[in-house]
Amino acid sequence: MLNSSEFNHNLLAWYQANKRTLPWRQTRDPYLIWLSEVMLQQTQVTTVIPYYEKFITKYPDIDSMAEADEEALLKDWEGLGYYNRIRNFQAAVKEVREHYGSTVPEQPEAFFSLKGVGPYIGGAVQSIAFNHLLAAVDGNVLRVISRLDADDRDMTKASVQKDVKKRIEEIIPLEAGDFNQALMELGATVCTPRAPKCIMCPVQEHCEAYSRNIVSELPVKKKAKRKNELFYNVYFILNDRNEILMRKQEGTLLQGMYELPKYDVDTSVESIEEDLGLTIDTSGLHIGSGKHVFTHQVWFMEGYMLHTRDQHPDFVPLEAVEGLPMSRAMQKIYGQFEVSDERM
Repeated sequence: MLNSSEFNHNLLAWYQANKRTLPWRQTRDPYLIWLSEVMLQQTQVTTVIPYYEKFITKYPDIDSMAEADEEALLKDWEGLGYYNRIRNFQAAVKEVREHYGSTVPEQPEAFFSLKGVGPYIGGAVQSIAFNHLLAAVDGNVLRVISRLDADDRDMTKASVQKDVKKRIEEIIPLEAGDFNQALMELGATVCTPRAPKCIMCPVQEHCEAYSRNIVSELPVKKKAKRKNELFYNVYFILNDRNEILMRKQEGTLLQGMYELPKYDVDTSVESIEEDLGLTIDTSGLHIGSGKHVFTHQVWFMEGYMLHTRDQHPDFVPLEAVEGLPMSRAMQKIYGQFEVSDERM
């Protein structure tokens, strides 16, 4: 496959005839292409589309993104997860405004030096926006290549991914952006993880796994580790002014997001009162349960409504909570409180 001009021709012809109509494929603006690739990391296309359309309206260019209020930006990103993506993106955009006159650098070395730009983002943006002969290797591409070459190496290893990138760049045609998108499109729509549509594949004749009847055995991946399970009590602490305690997180992956106070289930009330600097009425009401699955963790949450008469700077009006950025996990448990409140 990797030395076949016929393969390249077949793949590109198929892509031009069958590519999905996606909003980020309707632009040549490097900033908008970059934004879409940041959103698409570890997120499904159907999920990204409404977010992308909202963002290009509210943050249509480098300057509007650089000047955006971080809290408002996190609120707009709410639900996409992996919040470091948008924080790093804004930081990189600020670098572009300061050092490159609000123009996304066309030089790969300069672009790769920006915060949050790794091999995939760099290769995707530089090839799609500027047609540099760089590979963009994501999970779809790794799956396609592993099957085309009947490559039984562990595709989760960085060394293997680096080798795949190098091999693609040895044969990447001048239409680099289309070629990268074609490989990704093939993996997303035809060479899928389960029930691949081999009969519809435009490069079936080049596929070693198909010829050996081992498509379903590839790619090889190491066995996933069991997710760490964490059990929390989450507290809805209200005061007499119809306010609720919400804490802004710092120094975590969810930095800048708001959360209800949460503690390990074994944490004593005395420890919670000491941590918060509050005296709490402990005759609380259990209002619901929640569960959220992260990449490496599972949170099991029990929600309790408590009351205090004390003052605290982190109290916010109940009606203001909807405007605060919260993680999906916290939204789930807060939704239990809203349902409980409606029933009271």
